[in-house]
Amino acid sequence: MTRYRMETRVFLFAIIVIFINVLILHKTFSGLERENMIDPGGTNHRHSSMDMYSIFESRLRKLTEVSFDRGVHLEHLYPLSRDSATLGCQDMVRMTNYRFLASGWTKAVYSASYNNKTYAVKTVFPKGRDISSCLEEGHLYDKCFYKAAKKLVKEISLLQKLSHPNIVQVFGFCITSDNLYDVSMVTELGDPVELIRLLQMSWEDRLKVAYDITKLLYFMAHNQFGTISINDFRRQQFVRVNDEIKLSDVDDIGFGDPICQTDDDCTVTFPNANFSLRISCQNLRCIGHNEKKNIFNAGRHFTTFLLPHGVPKGLQPLVDRVVLGYSNVTMNTKQLLYLMDKIVQMYGSGSYLNRNGTHTKVLYNKIPYQDLPGIYDYPCRLSLTGYGCTVSVFDLQEAEALCNADEQCLAFVFTKEQSWTGRTLIHMKSNVGYLNPNINTNLYMYVKPTSSRLM
Repeated sequence: MTRYRMETRVFLFAIIVIFINVLILHKTFSGLERENMIDPGGTNHRHSSMDMYSIFESRLRKLTEVSFDRGVHLEHLYPLSRDSATLGCQDMVRMTNYRFLASGWTKAVYSASYNNKTYAVKTVFPKGRDISSCLEEGHLYDKCFYKAAKKLVKEISLLQKLSHPNIVQVFGFCITSDNLYDVSMVTELGDPVELIRLLQMSWEDRLKVAYDITKLLYFMAHNQFGTISINDFRRQQFVRVNDEIKLSDVDDIGFGDPICQTDDDCTVTFPNANFSLRISCQNLRCIGHNEKKNIFNAGRHFTTFLLPHGVPKGLQPLVDRVVLGYSNVTMNTKQLLYLMDKIVQMYGSGSYLNRNGTHTKVLYNKIPYQDLPGIYDYPCRLSLTGYGCTVSVFDLQEAEALCNADEQCLAFVFTKEQSWTGRTLIHMKSNVGYLNPNINTNLYMYVKPTSSRLM
């Protein structure tokens, strides 16, 4: 009888232990959905570079002191691919020239050099809002840091899966543990997307930004994971890498359209824009919710002010349709991408010029194998560069027309360089003289026949 009572107690104790473990697991994983909520915190630069570097440097030293395997079960929270990760913990320790760039609610971002390349290194920010707000709620620091680390692991996993030219690429990651879990990842390094810089771009460069954004939105609406919402849609979430705009923060994206019972559950409101959308409820889902939300936000932050200013006359009708489709959400991403494809094709092929087969005789004097490097440059509104007047043209005829329309232009250099749309680059000049011969360049100089400075 005594033995029976002992076995019963052991059995009950085991049941209690299992129940407690289930509760702990449920509490751990139930928080994952809450991490998808919008993080309203932007990037700030209030912390000094030395403070941020000293924090990161001390944590980097830990990577050489702890075993990598001790952080394995944090990694199991989200599936990560080591096959696509070319850089690991030891590579990050060997990186040099660490420089603090920015910080947000969860992460601090640094630039670092390794094997003659520069990368972005993202790690948990101990002074970030995520950890500080967690501490204010009375939780222990270990738990708060662990929660932030989970969020970064989740972002690594998402970036590995969401492979697209307009989403930053992950080159590697490191997960370690020594009392606290420490997570870092290495990605492409890009320049911040700033409004002033966007407005200073040529129309062709702004067209590329709008085109990249449209392709990204189409991917977000049509991929193997279902429709994806960029919840915290701001310019600060993007960077420019080699003239391509890329989404760099994905920790606040959501998967799948919201669940609904009636159409009333599917109203999307944008308080800051005084705009709302009614979406139909089909099969208990607000069909198109994420796609339309992304379109409106992308239009507000990018396309509606990037495309109209300086658009060539022949492309104005198509651009107006795109801007209207973004601002009023009257099109889906497939329709918007179709129009953007057409605009890019027409601009690159010169069909927007509407010449109807006519051809104007070349009146400029050609001086082959000559150049005016670094002299007689002047700034112009259409320039593709921050210095001089470098513009793209479909052909010589369009180059002549641009120079004729510009009072400052007395000549232009026709090069073999091309823009991203395949158009030829020319350098417009305010004077001629002191020609620099170069038989290896295949450059040609055209000079206005009315110029009094003809060579």
